[in-house]
Amino acid sequence: MAARPERVPAEEVRRRMLEAGRDLAIEAGAALTIEHLRVEEIIQRARVPRSSAYRMWPYREDYIDDLLTYLAGVGNWFNERPVFDPETFTVLKQAVEDNRELISTPGGRRALLCEVVRLTVAQNYSALTDSSLWRLHMALSATLGSTRSGEARQKIAAALEEGQRVSRESLVAVFGFLAQELGLRMRDPAATIEHMQLAGGLLVQSVALRNVQVRAAAAGDGAGEAARVDALLNEPLPGPGLDGQPAEWTLAAFAYMGVVDAFIELDPDFTPELPPGR
Repeated sequence: MAARPERVPAEEVRRRMLEAGRDLAIEAGAALTIEHLRVEEIIQRARVPRSSAYRMWPYREDYIDDLLTYLAGVGNWFNERPVFDPETFTVLKQAVEDNRELISTPGGRRALLCEVVRLTVAQNYSALTDSSLWRLHMALSATLGSTRSGEARQKIAAALEEGQRVSRESLVAVFGFLAQELGLRMRDPAATIEHMQLAGGLLVQSVALRNVQVRAAAAGDGAGEAARVDALLNEPLPGPGLDGQPAEWTLAAFAYMGVVDAFIELDPDFTPELPPGR
């Protein structure tokens, strides 16, 4: 007697199919290839009954719309982590704790602020460049207007914006911690932390996206120009260090520091809370 096909609940069919589609899209390397995904291949990867999948999505376009909405929303990169790498907040807190004695003077607070920006932006930039999920998210954002239309486009756009909102709130919380520890305030009351984080986050993402492009070009006919741009993007630059000696900065960190300085300043009325004995 032939084995009876596995019965899979409808919600499980949906979950498996969307996760399998995301995995195949990531392996392909860009959201542009989503339009070329084969539903039969996704069904095999998801290990769901063929009839169940086609009952849920009678037409291929129905599945593609749902997959793009899933990639923009529940299954997107920002739902798994904020824009910064999860280790970034750990690096930030450790840098403050290891150099807490610097908080006692304005010059020390400034030096520690620079050090935090240097370390955390470098880590975030590297994490973004190496993330296939983030590249997929960016490709989806860039191609939305030319690939979808109507209700599906509106749903995908709304999901993408929600992901960005989550990331902004996470970064605002990080800056709130830093402002409290180092005594920072906005230069202009009309500007908000969200303004600064939106500008800085978009800047780092754009530099990381350029780095992804340069990496791809390095393997082709434009390798010479790619190598020159790669050096501009990634070779360390001398910048301010904690001990008065130059430290190695990334271009992304230098650029982000410019955004920070445009929006915030040291609060002259700040009174640091130092541990006993310091």
